[in-house]
Amino acid sequence: MSIRLCLALSALSITAACATEEAAPDPTSGSGLSITTLDDTAVRGSFVHAGSIIEFVSEVTGPERARLHLEVNGAPIDVELDLVAQTFVDDGHAQALFEDDLAALLALRDALGAAHPELATTLHGTLLARHADRLAEAPAGFTFERREHELRALTQPRQRDPKVLGADADGCGGDGATCLSGTDGWDYAVYDPGNDGTCQWQWAQYGESQANCSGRCGAGCNHWFDDDYTWDCFDHDRCVDRYGGSVMSDNANCGDEFWDAADDYVLTYGAWC
Repeated sequence: MSIRLCLALSALSITAACATEEAAPDPTSGSGLSITTLDDTAVRGSFVHAGSIIEFVSEVTGPERARLHLEVNGAPIDVELDLVAQTFVDDGHAQALFEDDLAALLALRDALGAAHPELATTLHGTLLARHADRLAEAPAGFTFERREHELRALTQPRQRDPKVLGADADGCGGDGATCLSGTDGWDYAVYDPGNDGTCQWQWAQYGESQANCSGRCGAGCNHWFDDDYTWDCFDHDRCVDRYGGSVMSDNANCGDEFWDAADDYVLTYGAWC
C-alpha cells in the first residue's frame, strides 16, 4: 500500500464524530431521516423516501475496519471494508435494485450530507454515505452477487489510443484506479454493450462542467466527498448516457463497467487523485 494511500485513508479513521449514543430520532424536518444511534463507532437508523424504506447500520469493527448493513425496501446488502488487509466485500445476496430503490439511496446520501456532514470524517459514516452514493448509480435491475475486491491487485493503466489498439481491441476492461487529470478535461471513454467485447470509443468531456459530473465515482455531482475523477468511472457514466442501463436483472448493458469501477470507488474513500 502506498504511503499516499495510507495517509489519505487513515485520516478517515482518526477523526471521531461528535455525537450521542442511542439518540432520539433525528429532527431533520421532512427529510425522512431518523437516526437512533450516532457516535464515534456506529450510526444506525432509517430513511423514508417516496414510499421507499431504507434501514441501515454502519459500525467500526476494528482499526481501519468497518461494516455496513442496508435493507433497501427489504433487499439486504452487506459490506465489509478492511483498510489494513486492503479488502472490500460487497454482498447483495442476489437481490436486485430498481429505480425506486436507487432514487431512495441517492436521497439518503443527500439527507445524510445535509443533516450530518460530520459523518464524512469517520470511516463508518463515510461507508454508509459513500456506498449509498455508489449504489445509486447502479444499472436498474442489476443483480448484486457477492464480490470480493483485493485493493493490492490494482491493474496497471491500459493505453487509451484507438489508433494503436484498434477500435475493437480489448480496451473495455478495468483500468485500475487511474485518475483523470484535474476536475475538468477530455479523454476517451471505452465501453461495450452488454459485456459483448465490442468496444465503443468515445472522445468526451468529463468533470465539473458536465451536468452530472461525468467521471466522478458516484451518482451525479456531490461535493460532500472529494472530487476524484477516474477512467473506469468515466467509462461507466458514458455507457449509461449511451445505453441507459438496464431494466432486467443480469442484463445490464453497463454492469461490467459498474464493477470495473469498484476499485476506483473504494480508493476514493481517501483523497486518491
